[in-house]
Amino acid sequence: MQGPDPRSRVALAILTGVLAHPLFAQPLSAQQGQPGDQQPEARVPVDVDAEQHMRPVQELSLEQALRLGRRQNVGLRAAELLPEQARMDVIFAEAGFEPELYGSAGYAESVSPQRFLQTTGVTLPSFKSTTMDAQVGWRQRVATGGLFDLAYQPTRFVSGQFGTKQFTSIWSASFRQPLLRAGWTDYNLAPIDSARFRLNQTSQQFERVVQDTLLQIVQAYWELAFARENWRVVSSALAVAQEQLRITDQRIRVEALAPRDRIADEAEVARRREEQIVAQNTIRDREDDLRRQLFDGGDPMAWRVNLRPVSEIEITPPDIDRSFEELVEVAVKFRPDVKSQESLLSEAEVALLQAERDSLPKLDLIGAYSSDGVRNNFTSSFTDAWQQQFPDWSVRLEFAVPIGNHAARSREQRAKLEVERQNRVLHGLILDVTKQVREAVRSLDTLTQSIRASRESVRLAESNLETEQVKLRVGASTAFEVQRRNQELREARSRLLRNQIDYRVAESRLLYAQGLLRADG
Repeated sequence: MQGPDPRSRVALAILTGVLAHPLFAQPLSAQQGQPGDQQPEARVPVDVDAEQHMRPVQELSLEQALRLGRRQNVGLRAAELLPEQARMDVIFAEAGFEPELYGSAGYAESVSPQRFLQTTGVTLPSFKSTTMDAQVGWRQRVATGGLFDLAYQPTRFVSGQFGTKQFTSIWSASFRQPLLRAGWTDYNLAPIDSARFRLNQTSQQFERVVQDTLLQIVQAYWELAFARENWRVVSSALAVAQEQLRITDQRIRVEALAPRDRIADEAEVARRREEQIVAQNTIRDREDDLRRQLFDGGDPMAWRVNLRPVSEIEITPPDIDRSFEELVEVAVKFRPDVKSQESLLSEAEVALLQAERDSLPKLDLIGAYSSDGVRNNFTSSFTDAWQQQFPDWSVRLEFAVPIGNHAARSREQRAKLEVERQNRVLHGLILDVTKQVREAVRSLDTLTQSIRASRESVRLAESNLETEQVKLRVGASTAFEVQRRNQELREARSRLLRNQIDYRVAESRLLYAQGLLRADG
């Protein structure tokens, strides 16, 4: 029996020496480290990090990113003005009960023509008179719907050819109180209540925008972290492919393989290098996504800052039995969109109250009091009016009812329908909240199982690659099988990394579904 061919022995010796290289002698977990491992010395540096000498690097934890975005996000800075506008509407509605000071002054002249009285045969001369008058007063609408008015009106009247003068002073006070339509505090304070409900609604809408933005920041942050870690996974697969090509070249030099056998290895290296280029470009894209959420554009240099996530990706999900019923109760209590809808419902109920009151007949109680004085000098007339020498007062009721009253009744019916509609919308929103919470809980449970399964897949893929490497050393396998196992390991690591990133996002999504996502944790 002949011994092995000398060229085969040489090739086997070369191959054994090559496979003893640390890249093959150690599992890939030792070459790169598990996703989320925070030990820099055990990690392959990301290629874009080489730009540190050209661009500053800003390391960010998730909490820092959330606080920065909450402070500088352009969309939030625009949306925060909406509650301020609604607050001005409240002030406007409250201003309807502020007192008003009013006044007027006038001067008039009149000349009457001569008139002949046939009954007496007397001709009345032309008559000329001048009048100077003024009025100053104070009025205010009160919460019951009543209107109070207090006024003082002096008048100077000069008449005749001899300039006869007459001075009049009148103090008057009046109060009109609606008893049915447009009466009492619940009706007249309704515009203020509506404005406050709109303010609360707008504030809750802004809070919802805040949480939407924070969730977008969370997603952008973890997608950047995934892109950087995935680059390391792709680079590790490229290193294995390059080493395999080197082994093939060694075997070709000792004529253990034909030159055409390197084509498959070259194709594998080219494919891995293409993946690395795409992964590197993805890092830059994800950085831009995160920059857009964090910066307001005031500093153009912000686009040149390299963002580096430092929050840990690696996670071992705890075994927690989450009761979605309790989580739904929290969500209904804290969700901004639920609170906003409740404010819309309350505003519709206020509008219904006004519409019901407007359908009533009009019945107003009017009280008036006045004191006047008429003298030939101002001081005396003012004294008579002030001392109430000649008081007048009156009380009366005014009643009016529209025939048919179709306009008011149609508004009332429409207001009732709006209340019912808002109730149904609120009910549907609570159903949506329940569904979202349940989906978030199921997502966390599913990702918990996926992380455990993918972690086991990585362990088995590493073992399979090591086995194929050993088999290749003794000639029991091929380079193609090593490449295939390398691909399986690369895919397993990417799945594990993806599941861990998705779990991190799902944690924030559950908080978002409950209305508890905050920049301060």
